[in-house]
Amino acid sequence: MKKKFNIKSDCRGMNEVDIFNTILADRGIEDVEHFLNPTEDDLLPLDSLPNINKAYSILMQYIKNENHITILADVDVDGITSGAIIYRYLRNYTDNISIYINEGKAHGLIGQDLERFNEADLVIIVDSLDADCSAYKHLVDNGKEIIVLDHHVVDTDIPYNDYITLVTSQVDYDNKALSGAGVVWKFCKYIDEQELNEYADELVDLAACGLVADMMDVTVPENRYIISKGLEKINNLALKKIIGGFEFNSTAIAFSVAPLINACNRMNKNETALKAFLSDDNKEVLACMKVLKKCKEEQNNEVASLMDSVTKQCEEQLDKKMITVFVDTPYGIAGLIGNKILERYKRPLLILKDNDDSYSGSMRAVGVEDFRQMCEDSGLADAKGHELASGITIPKENYEKFTEYIENELKDLDLSTEVDVDIRLDISDVNKTLINYIKQIDKISGTGFKPVKVYINGITEYEIGQMSDYKHLVLKPNPYTYIIKWNFTGSFDEFEDHSLMNDEVEIVATLDSGFLGRNFVLKLVCDELMTN
Repeated sequence: MKKKFNIKSDCRGMNEVDIFNTILADRGIEDVEHFLNPTEDDLLPLDSLPNINKAYSILMQYIKNENHITILADVDVDGITSGAIIYRYLRNYTDNISIYINEGKAHGLIGQDLERFNEADLVIIVDSLDADCSAYKHLVDNGKEIIVLDHHVVDTDIPYNDYITLVTSQVDYDNKALSGAGVVWKFCKYIDEQELNEYADELVDLAACGLVADMMDVTVPENRYIISKGLEKINNLALKKIIGGFEFNSTAIAFSVAPLINACNRMNKNETALKAFLSDDNKEVLACMKVLKKCKEEQNNEVASLMDSVTKQCEEQLDKKMITVFVDTPYGIAGLIGNKILERYKRPLLILKDNDDSYSGSMRAVGVEDFRQMCEDSGLADAKGHELASGITIPKENYEKFTEYIENELKDLDLSTEVDVDIRLDISDVNKTLINYIKQIDKISGTGFKPVKVYINGITEYEIGQMSDYKHLVLKPNPYTYIIKWNFTGSFDEFEDHSLMNDEVEIVATLDSGFLGRNFVLKLVCDELMTN
């Protein structure tokens, strides 16, 4: 089925300033200066985070008494950056501190070896909140104090206050979209305010990474300020190594930083990822980078080995509102597979593994407001995570009833293939000045504010190239403009034929610019690439 494009504005032939203003107007942005350059006034009051002063008082007393502090970091990007922020920050006050991270995709304390906290007097847990208090109670009964800095949904029926001091963005706080790294950074900022220091500002690049990678709403003023502040300068050595010579923006976080760290927790190398973000030793960080890149390579090979089976299963379920895919792999790559097939099939998905009495894995969704809650409301499955991306476990005895329930709930879901696009251009409209304007808009992008999408058709003269030994397709309408389709799965030979026959190409792309090798080029990075 040919896709339809919902193009907001036809900007063909317009000058760069008018195109820039049209995009902003269509996006509903009235105060352009403030939107592009958020200020510290956008931060909610530091003391509006619940229990922040109590947590500060507890922490400083343990530091004053020279007690041992142990940190537990969660395993994803938000968790690792949260752990790095609090560990690096507290090193300004004490050396009597240690940090741990769970293996694989395990979260929190439940089911973990609690003996590793034997030497701790104070335990600080970041970006993770257990679903019950059993592990907290065990530590408290053994003389430990616990502070939790988190952003996950809080079940108010669970007596957390009996065991922990919980600082969270989810209770009595006006920004529910503040991620774990954001909560931790603001806690450090609060300590600075009380102690008359400025240590937290050196760690805001990590907070920006946590917010973007955890898909928090970037239209929220507080989030925009933290991200904007973090993107001003890379302070963390591991981040410098990952970003390299590329521009540090939301796209770099989403497509360079996050995939590398996520590959590590899928391949059970979380400690190496955390170590990279804690170290200031160049050789040590470089050694960690080698491990991280190898994890990503192994992960990609595992995904590639499964995709034929996954695609076949998807194609057999096109009559359904929800697609369910079963995979057999020792690695935690269900979510990654889900992300890949969600882009193609654009409907709720389950990616599951057979675990004796249950099926478990990941869910991904578009077209619904809160698919996680829908799964929970069935009473037949357990889904923990974000609204449109979470882990899920379904007892086998409930599986058929669960899928029937979801299909019924989704019966009115619109599966049309219309694609939203900001502007229509001709290829001759694309130039460096326009791209620089659009890069201002795209610098802080993500959930709630996607990068600017451009539709162009009528491209009939172009040369065909490739990158990374025929992994990525390149179309060159002129020597300084590259139309790029990353991870191209079609036929390069067919596109050579299209080029020879001057067959028309139409694209939906984001605009960028930069060096490829030694050449500075204009880049049109394709979401959609079609020939007529």
